[in-house]
Amino acid sequence: MLFLISIAIALIVAFLLGKPLKKHPAVFYITAAVLTVSSIVITQSDIDISNRFIRGYVLGIFTRGALGAAFWAVVMWAGALPNGSAPIKKLMPIRGELSITAAILTLSHIITYGMMYISNLIRGRTGSDFIVTSAVSLAMVLIMTPLTVMSFKAVRKKMNAKTWKKIQRLAYAFYALIYIHIMVLFIPKAQRGADGYFLSIIVYSAVFVGYAVMRSRKAYVANKKPSAMAALNVVCTCAIIAPLCLIGFISRNTSGREPVKANKGAPATFTFEAPETTASTSAEENASVSNTVSTAAAALTSSTAETELTTTAETAAESEAETETETATEAVSEEPDEIVTDEPTTEAQPVYRYKNGTFEGSGEGYSGTVHVSITIENDCITAFSAYADDDDPDYFSDAMQYVIPQIQRSLSADVDACSGATYSSKGIMEAANDALGKALSE
Repeated sequence: MLFLISIAIALIVAFLLGKPLKKHPAVFYITAAVLTVSSIVITQSDIDISNRFIRGYVLGIFTRGALGAAFWAVVMWAGALPNGSAPIKKLMPIRGELSITAAILTLSHIITYGMMYISNLIRGRTGSDFIVTSAVSLAMVLIMTPLTVMSFKAVRKKMNAKTWKKIQRLAYAFYALIYIHIMVLFIPKAQRGADGYFLSIIVYSAVFVGYAVMRSRKAYVANKKPSAMAALNVVCTCAIIAPLCLIGFISRNTSGREPVKANKGAPATFTFEAPETTASTSAEENASVSNTVSTAAAALTSSTAETELTTTAETAAESEAETETETATEAVSEEPDEIVTDEPTTEAQPVYRYKNGTFEGSGEGYSGTVHVSITIENDCITAFSAYADDDDPDYFSDAMQYVIPQIQRSLSADVDACSGATYSSKGIMEAANDALGKALSE
């Protein structure tokens, strides 16, 4: 969706504002620079934008590189359209200005994610996807920089025409790297069922694969000058449709689950049924034991009373034969040792490792702080809420669905991380460990 919106903006600028762009390019460059800097400042600051549309779409087209990619798409398609067509007459005179504008807008994405990549690299957070995307991004920057500088008229006029044209051919590699970069990031997310990514892959593929086919067609026509174009058009159409079908098949949702959305205002909450504890069973067992002991004590007391009566009667008979009252009194006073019956026993209270209640914790996720809230009842997690300040929502969703049930079952944060969402998983585990530490019984 972001790319479609961005394509619409880029086409409006190119076709409706082409003349102003040609006459006053500096105004467009400054405007693009202001928007780029503003988006970077906002995303890197503590400014909390609650409006989802502004955060996701207005800022998103800059920080996620959609608007820059859309301008690059217009630039590259200007070279693939048939010579003499109406669109090419509109685009070719301002192609240089469009490419400079595209480069300025792309800086928002480069700086925003570049800072995040550098931060993760310093902290040792690397992986196969990190290495691939970093290498591709670095190559893109190295190619984009000289191409952008050479697009300024003042620079172009001072260069040899042949040399300038040879260097400009690096643009083909640059366009290919843009597509590779997008596919490396988007295909895994589409396979996990992340919202909007399958459609984005199809749209990006149609633009970039279509460009490759049409640019090849234009070169073939210029060199071979075929008289029959019908067969060529059929081949080109098939060359576009076949890769789109293949990419669509590869990118389909194979996870079989829907992503879980979470943010500060509406954290993702997992609830669990508390298993029957042994506390009630233990209480019943203790009551049964207490009743047994009381019955035995009562029987023993009754037997002792009968013995005391018999002994007293015998002592009284002997006292008649004896004349000393002191002897009889001593005989009567002699009683068997008193048998103390057990008092009703107190129910044994179960000992729990964690206190009951709700405890909060935080940890460091992929690109922001992870917050969790854990509710514990008799050493059982009954509810687990989580959200991240600034993490990738799709990776964070995968991590939550994989890690949180493990933590609930084991009542421990020492669990396995989700493959492909390692650092989001570690953020959840770190936050859970913090919360469980606060819940420990003293």
